Amino acid sequence: MSFISNIKRFFQTRDELSLLNIRKELWFLLLIYPVTVILGDARYYDMEINVLGFESYEWMLYPLGFGWLVLVFTPKQFIVPLLKIAAVCCAVLIPFQFLLSGDIAKLSVFMAFQFFNGVCAGCAFSLFCFKLNNVERLFGIAMIIFYYSLYYTVYRAFPAVQFAYNTWGSVLLTAFYLVMVFILCGKLKEKVFEDGEAAEFAGADVSLTSGKETKVGIVIVLHIVYYSIMCMINYLEGSNNLIFSLPFGSGQFTGIVLIILIMLILNRNSLYIWLMYLVFTFAGMSIVNYDARAAQIAGSYLYGIGDGFGYFIIYYFCSGAIKKSKSFKMHKLFCLIIFIEYFLISGIFSVAVGLYKGPLHNIALGVVLALCSFCFLIIPYLQKNLFTKDWTDGFHLKNIPEYSQGLMETDAINITEHLNMTEREHEVFTMLLAGSAPKEIAYTLKISYDTVNFHIKNLYRKLDIQSRSELFARYKK
Repeated sequence: MSFISNIKRFFQTRDELSLLNIRKELWFLLLIYPVTVILGDARYYDMEINVLGFESYEWMLYPLGFGWLVLVFTPKQFIVPLLKIAAVCCAVLIPFQFLLSGDIAKLSVFMAFQFFNGVCAGCAFSLFCFKLNNVERLFGIAMIIFYYSLYYTVYRAFPAVQFAYNTWGSVLLTAFYLVMVFILCGKLKEKVFEDGEAAEFAGADVSLTSGKETKVGIVIVLHIVYYSIMCMINYLEGSNNLIFSLPFGSGQFTGIVLIILIMLILNRNSLYIWLMYLVFTFAGMSIVNYDARAAQIAGSYLYGIGDGFGYFIIYYFCSGAIKKSKSFKMHKLFCLIIFIEYFLISGIFSVAVGLYKGPLHNIALGVVLALCSFCFLIIPYLQKNLFTKDWTDGFHLKNIPEYSQGLMETDAINITEHLNMTEREHEVFTMLLAGSAPKEIAYTLKISYDTVNFHIKNLYRKLDIQSRSELFARYKK
């Protein structure tokens, strides 16, 4: 497929997301990873300690990374028990973070808490990957962005609210988290990653192929690029103090709305979010460097949108690709990369920024521009390697036995006539020949009516026909 063809396909493909794919019985599992991330932020609010030239927020990254590293050596059957143990350890350590008086003592407990929170995050992310489908993960990640939106628009604006949240509020959150974890342990089987169980929970065909493992490698590279951009921007923000909290948080709120609009309402390809992340991030960070308050406010807002897009899409990509691979070793590889990012990449940025005495913003913007340009240029490659087949892991026709014969017959037509139908087009083709109306197809496949019509239009174009009567005349003998 040529470069131009990949570009065109980028604007045509959809992700097939539907609210009907959210399973209410798994609400506790949908919340477990978002609450884990939020709990990691529930630390003593005046934790601003400098040790050996590193601030407390830098020190927290190292034990957090080691927590993720534990998952590299954890067998899959011990994920839930380990989550339970780590959650209890977090609960024990939370009170000491604001009861101890000495800076070194508080920092030590703080780092111990972050280690166990890293373990919780790695365990929760494995369940997040393998047990949920894409729509459920979409809402889970949106909850995290919503929390950070509140942090920048409310918590920072009202110190009393921030103090309340980071003291007794964090204790209540920890208690809620423990209840969630124990519900999780009680409802899930002891061995949560048995072969085929991912398909059982998500209703998806996730058979393992070597090609799908390489897709995990692609999104992990994107995660490293994303993390590097985030580190550079964080230090740029810290050195210049140009980011305004309220417009930044408002931008994140806007990002959530746009994500839901693009992916659920318009049902567009999730690569749109990645493209918008690159555009808004660089635009926002460029504008805030202008010596004008209006520009800095506007830049903060645009950067907030980009930051929300980036956090969402990178974890959406990684969790979806790991789930598609149905390979636990791919999850372990991801955990190893997270450790490398927290421990090595963050350390390099910390040392480099500490040694560099000149103005940081020009170098930072150059690095961000280079990384964004690289990501922008490989979008056709991502389209070809990640989205040539359905990206989603929602409901598929192959899960309904009564359509198995029809799928075989239409598959033979697809091969014989070289139609190159996508999986969804193949399913729609099968149901059309079986006499199903578009609304019935939408209900059965749990996709929108507009999405069904979109596939019918593409199908008719490939078949070079104009109507359903022509379809029946050609294939219904």
